[in-house]
Amino acid sequence: MATIRTTERLGRSLGFFQTFAIGTGTMIGAGIFILPGIAISAAGPAAILSFLFGGVISMATAISMAELATGMPKAGGSYYFISRAMGAAFGAVVGLGAWLGLVFKGSFALIGLGDYLYVMTPVPVLLTAVAAGFIFLVINYRGAKGSASFQNLIVIFLILIMVWFIVRGFSIAETSKFTPFVPFGYTSIFATTGLIFISYLGITELASVSEEVKNPSRNLPLALIASVGVVTLLYLGVMIVISGVLTFEESLNTYTPLVDVAEMIAGDYGKVLIVIAGLLATVSTANAAILSSSRFPFAMSRDDLIPRWFVSIHQRYDTPHNAILATGIVMILLLLLFNVEQLARLGGTFNLLMFVLINSSVIILRNRPLDEYKPAFRDPFFPYTQIIGIIFSLALLPTMGALPLFFSIIVILAGMLWYKYYGKAKAFPKYDIFDVLENNTQPVPLESDSNIKILVPLANPRHEMDLLYLADNLGDEVIGLSVIKVPQQTSLTAAREAFHEKRLAIDGVLKERFEQFPTIVGHEREYIIAFDHSITNSIMEQAEIEKVDFMIIGWHETNRFHPSMGTIANKVLSFAKNNMVVLNGYLPPKIGRIVIAYNGKENSQYGLHLARRLSKSTGAPLHVLRVMKTHLREELKGSIMQDMEELARDDSLVTIVPHVKEHFSAENAILDFLCDDDLLIIGDSSGRFKFSLIGNLPYVLAKRYKGPVMIVRKHKPLSSEGVNNILLKRVKRLKFYTDRLQEKLMP
Repeated sequence: MATIRTTERLGRSLGFFQTFAIGTGTMIGAGIFILPGIAISAAGPAAILSFLFGGVISMATAISMAELATGMPKAGGSYYFISRAMGAAFGAVVGLGAWLGLVFKGSFALIGLGDYLYVMTPVPVLLTAVAAGFIFLVINYRGAKGSASFQNLIVIFLILIMVWFIVRGFSIAETSKFTPFVPFGYTSIFATTGLIFISYLGITELASVSEEVKNPSRNLPLALIASVGVVTLLYLGVMIVISGVLTFEESLNTYTPLVDVAEMIAGDYGKVLIVIAGLLATVSTANAAILSSSRFPFAMSRDDLIPRWFVSIHQRYDTPHNAILATGIVMILLLLLFNVEQLARLGGTFNLLMFVLINSSVIILRNRPLDEYKPAFRDPFFPYTQIIGIIFSLALLPTMGALPLFFSIIVILAGMLWYKYYGKAKAFPKYDIFDVLENNTQPVPLESDSNIKILVPLANPRHEMDLLYLADNLGDEVIGLSVIKVPQQTSLTAAREAFHEKRLAIDGVLKERFEQFPTIVGHEREYIIAFDHSITNSIMEQAEIEKVDFMIIGWHETNRFHPSMGTIANKVLSFAKNNMVVLNGYLPPKIGRIVIAYNGKENSQYGLHLARRLSKSTGAPLHVLRVMKTHLREELKGSIMQDMEELARDDSLVTIVPHVKEHFSAENAILDFLCDDDLLIIGDSSGRFKFSLIGNLPYVLAKRYKGPVMIVRKHKPLSSEGVNNILLKRVKRLKFYTDRLQEKLMP
């Protein structure tokens, strides 16, 4: 019987209008029905410009969101985009921040619902808000199908009412009421933009349902751009009507200016119509907030950033019931803690932070594209769109007030700490923002048969033989470099001529040793003599010219923290932009075992790659030692054991003998394992920005173990040595121009 192939697909049920309705419904909802009075009291008629600026920033971000959503249409929206563009640490912060931003907006809408119902009947606002919150929680808990259909009807009704309100309002508006246009100064316009920015939070909610959209390459960009465009035009129209119909004093004395204007337009009929519209708008916003914000904890749980409890699907209703339950409960609790303006500012602050990161993600992914990032829509105005979104969003943050900024900092710290202590070991993706910028999200597999070119700076005849022995057994092409240091007062040409006339004894010994060194058959060798005022500069320059894979240097330091002004080895470690192999100590006449202290990180993986080559060429047995902390969780211990078993099965080059030890001290476990004739290989610390040039564990092992220690470090452009290299280049350039100036000034 033939094998039956099974394929699984996710259903896509949202067309263009349904997608447009989700985005438009959340933006056209509570914001325009609650905030106009607050905005006019803060900026006067100039609040019209506040909504315009908010629309411009949102449109720029909507275009960025359209590219991201078609490139990675996944549940979680902005969380998914940002976590893939910047790493899991940012994902933890963004997931928490975006979720809270939507929850704040939902609470804000519930308060607005209470305000509009109070116009018709004197029911306490807080009581109405809490009761409505529980109702929406139950609706979404039981399933989103009915709520999504209800959302579409609400949006159609709201757009029709808003168009009627604007058209009729224009007919009775008076231009004289726009004076004074900016009663509180131009800075109030920007401050008010931050206040009303929660109104534009719908586009982040829209992206969170992107994996359920039909034909996402067409419908997502259209829905995002159309929803922001339509809502911005409606906001501007409503604000112009309110400012042109009500006096400034009338605007200050009402919580529901749309109701007052509608009553002036069409009497009680207009008043009732706008109250119904306001109720439906706030219902739409609160409902969509629960519907969409529950996707964030759901997506974070899927990436193991939060407990799997959030990803649980209800057996009867097929909804992420735990995520919806947590969202709804927090939304209701916030009603008891903050007033309406505080909710607006808190939600707007998170919205601005999301906009900055969303626009930044497009810039990052355009320059460091991921394999999964294949956008069907690409912003034709890149990167100007993103720059506008980032700059204006950052400019608005200081206007939000001390409480929102303080709360945002707390959320950022909480997200970072949660990632560090809960999600770092298992969360996905495994890379961080520096890996992305270094284009190292998926490191290229190390090929065992790849050609390796090695540079060996030669200075110490006693240590030279060990360095050359390693280079010959690790690489395929060995370049020996001897640098003749030339005094600043002597030109390099003159120094070279003097060298040929009377070669220094030490340089003769170095070259003779190099020429006599036994070479493995097929390996190429080259000896370079360089003349330079700086030995460090010459080593780095020759490594760049020869395009070597890594350098091997000797290191015999006794100081823990190595200053950049120290020995040549320290300077090379500080400034070189090459992969490095550092040998501490001297090799025995015959290597008994090659022992690599392995932790699975990048430097350790590269060390294992070199250890395999060394074991194959020398015949020394290869032992891989993994030390586990005694307090590790059982699931992590199981993962480590599985990795070690896979290493042992990979015998393409040599036989690997794996060892796993549990110990409270990694250094003591490694030292206890070593024998006298072992060569210890260890990857350097993976920390990018560290004070010492050699990580703590490699340093301690190099000093405590009496045998040879080979420390392996892959270059990271954004690490401390990369930064040092950039600074060194700037200093060298400055020195060059200074010397030229001195030459011109000399008589």
